[in-house]
Amino acid sequence: MINSTSLVSADKNRPIVVFGEDWGAHPSSTQHLIKVLGQTRSIIWFNSIGLRKPKFTRHDLLRLYNKVKSFLLAQNKPDEVNVHNSSHFVIINPLVIPCADSWLALKVSKYILQYQYRIACKKLAISNPIIWTSLPTSVDYLELFGNAPCVYYCGDDFSSLAGVDHGFVAKKELELIEKSNYIFTASEKLQEKFPRDKVVNIPHGVNFSLFSEQVNITPSDLPKGKPIAGFYGSISTWLDQNLLVQTITALPHWSFVFIGELSCNVDKLKHFPNVYFLGEKPHTELPKYIQNWNVAILPFVNNKQIQMCNPLKLREYIASGTPIVTTDFNALNGYRKYLQISSSVKPFYQAILLANAEITPVVNFDKLEDINDLLALTQVKQCRKACVKDESWENRARDVQRYLVMC
Repeated sequence: MINSTSLVSADKNRPIVVFGEDWGAHPSSTQHLIKVLGQTRSIIWFNSIGLRKPKFTRHDLLRLYNKVKSFLLAQNKPDEVNVHNSSHFVIINPLVIPCADSWLALKVSKYILQYQYRIACKKLAISNPIIWTSLPTSVDYLELFGNAPCVYYCGDDFSSLAGVDHGFVAKKELELIEKSNYIFTASEKLQEKFPRDKVVNIPHGVNFSLFSEQVNITPSDLPKGKPIAGFYGSISTWLDQNLLVQTITALPHWSFVFIGELSCNVDKLKHFPNVYFLGEKPHTELPKYIQNWNVAILPFVNNKQIQMCNPLKLREYIASGTPIVTTDFNALNGYRKYLQISSSVKPFYQAILLANAEITPVVNFDKLEDINDLLALTQVKQCRKACVKDESWENRARDVQRYLVMC
């Protein structure tokens, strides 16, 4: 394991070139960290270069159209496009062929990406960058940056991630491991995959002030008249829909709210009259939803991807103080006493009722013991919040910084 105590200070403000997902409204862990690190250095952010070959679908064709449009605009007004908020942060939509496996396709992709990079470097007047990549497929482009050091931030187990060309990506990840100075992982289970002399576990952080501050607003699109169990995030195959059907059937007097992009078929849930899909919401709007739920839920399937993951929303849920019901997975370690975890002897619907009992006591203010119960419940909520108070993205970025200065 890397011994961080041996690290000494070097250039703290070297620019960073990032290969990440598309910069968007719902920040990933890489986006959270780069936002902090970018406060003192220049950033060039490459939107996703892909983890699978494109298909002839509406979704893929639309992505291609948007990338070509952005590229053409950049040729006409290179100083006005792709800039994010400041003069030291540039976002590039790389016009490359995802998962290029032919010599010609890769050569063309490298030429275009290098051209886009030179425009960004001219704008920011940067040199001597660190390469930060969250995508194994970026390894094919590292040679364009000469001897620039590289760090690999691994937030997912790509071998079990849906929508990935697993064989191609696994091969590229092995190449990236060899070329990386450091490997940062988002969970201890992911850490086990990599060489001990390179890997550092950087758990996810949380925007504590955003989620913990009391919001006295009830969104107008939340259902009324029933207690609410809510979930936000990508509505994908990692949600256990069979478990949800059982739970919703058992709790007809509850409303079940889902916020996020629909990435899978949810017909088996849509036919319930007490299920509501509210679509995507800006990240900054999420606290006013979760703080108006009775219970926040994490109904995940039990598979390798979930056991290796460390969901961002877990700490956000905790920071809000809202009671949480979840299926069991490894990233819960350290927080279990603050959660209701379903099991064979405690079904998910029963865990929801137990969690809700924490915040909906029948209070008779004429009885001192009920007032004490209410105070105890307030203390439970504050204790839940306090357990992630020191796990801010600023603290996580400081941990990362100790290694970046040695690159």
